Amino acid sequence: MTRKVIIICAGICAATTLAAQEQAKDSTLNRTVVVENQYNPEVMDAFKVNILPKVEEPAVAKQEINYAAGIHPFAAWEVNPMKPFNPEMRQENAHRGYARISYGNRNNTDVKGSYLWDITKRDRLGVMASLYGMYGDISNLTGTQDWKSRFYRTDAALDYTHDFRKVSLKIGGDFASQVFNYMPASTDLNPDAPTTTGRQHYTLGEGYVRVASQKGQLPVEFALQSGFRSFNRKYDIYGLASGAEKIIHTSGFIAGNINEEQQVGVGLVMDNLMYDAALKNYTLVQLNPYYTIKNDDVSLRLGAHVDVQAGHDGGVNFAPDVKLAYTFADSYVIYVQALGGSRLNDFRTLNDMSPYWAQLSQLRTSSTPLDAGIGLKASPVSGLGFHLYGGYRITKNELFSLPGIESFALADATHYTYNFLLQDKAKVGYGGASISYAYKDWIDFTLQGTYYGWDTNSDNELLLALKPEFAVGFYARSRIMKDLHIALDYRYEGRQDIAGQSITDPINSLSVSAEYELLNRITVFARLNNLLNKNYITETGYPVQGFNIMAGISVRF
Repeated sequence: MTRKVIIICAGICAATTLAAQEQAKDSTLNRTVVVENQYNPEVMDAFKVNILPKVEEPAVAKQEINYAAGIHPFAAWEVNPMKPFNPEMRQENAHRGYARISYGNRNNTDVKGSYLWDITKRDRLGVMASLYGMYGDISNLTGTQDWKSRFYRTDAALDYTHDFRKVSLKIGGDFASQVFNYMPASTDLNPDAPTTTGRQHYTLGEGYVRVASQKGQLPVEFALQSGFRSFNRKYDIYGLASGAEKIIHTSGFIAGNINEEQQVGVGLVMDNLMYDAALKNYTLVQLNPYYTIKNDDVSLRLGAHVDVQAGHDGGVNFAPDVKLAYTFADSYVIYVQALGGSRLNDFRTLNDMSPYWAQLSQLRTSSTPLDAGIGLKASPVSGLGFHLYGGYRITKNELFSLPGIESFALADATHYTYNFLLQDKAKVGYGGASISYAYKDWIDFTLQGTYYGWDTNSDNELLLALKPEFAVGFYARSRIMKDLHIALDYRYEGRQDIAGQSITDPINSLSVSAEYELLNRITVFARLNNLLNKNYITETGYPVQGFNIMAGISVRF
């Protein structure tokens, strides 16, 4: 493992700009209705709320509805070092309060509470607080002694909504504190350097105001949200002295119906980013005009993305926003699409990828001029779904993630390990298939596989070291007896070969969980993660925990 990581680190110096692609996003065929707590958001942060009109995926005509409590968790990467356990719950009427607490080895902790208070028929107050993280030994990236990893994040949010006769007003805010330590550099790379651990502390905050129309009360529907966001680092990181970012974030849309089948509208997102002297300020405006028509057989969306940036790396980017789906034989849908758009690489986005990131220069906005795809969805019988898909995506200034070990002299000669992010143009072709089945609350499973073909403008093959060549995932959940469910989640991800060989271990993850509901309000649960006890690096460039277990209890009130 040590030799492999050193090879990757050596490639960082040779690279000028890097690029990456997100894994093709996809969801299983909509064939069930999941009944769960209606007010249990895993992240209530306003900066992760998208108020633009939702672009619906092609779905077959509804058949008999089978209610199921299962989900299909096929996220490409884990955002946080520890994935909080959130047991599935079933209920006929949503309770207003929710609380959860769980604990496991390596001090894995997950605590959460939320409450939605209907003050009056027109006034609503929501509160949320959570804490999750871990503190324990993880296999070192360099293959030497274990790393005493520590990561904890605390979140709190408050929002108030008042419904007027035709519009609603929402005022809210949130705060997050994230403390963690970096992996020490290997003594094999620098025998004279101590391996003391570096610390870091991020603080994130936002306040916002949102005004939106009440559905059906005005000739047009609209929503507009604007607020101020902040991101601060207590300690500067290597390659980037700037420790603070401030954003004025505005997003919204306006749409009107031509008739029962046709609609026109435009979406807007504007971000004004402000830094200290180390980085340049800039503004990104994203416009999305569109026209839609939908009937029993055809669903068509004709739109475009027009993104204008002023300041750092300014310019204008255009991309299509077109999707056509045709339903035949009542339960088969064939679709084609040409999509695109821009992605802001602000500190919040990078922190979601990996809190350990480092950058050698100010990153540019990523833009996708074309993401073309074709697919077929089918549900020949109730509960059974198939999906075949393929596509090709081009992205400019995308992010590639490389694990890097970089030493630098400080007063205490501390050495840290970072996850380096650089940029370049990337292309990826992909194709895959999935099959899923659900029957009431008894069984729910999904099997999915995808193959990827990557290409970059860079001559440095190491840029693809952590990119998947193929991925296979399986999820199953079953009711064993009344109120007792067990679930199995498996994912295998092969990596790209570099110079004819794989220099990083594949992702090989197996987890099992169980939950039992008491008194229709209390659920006890347990989850066993990484049952195979594999040591590998995620796409974000840091190692995962070995075998770990969490158990806890949740209550709705």
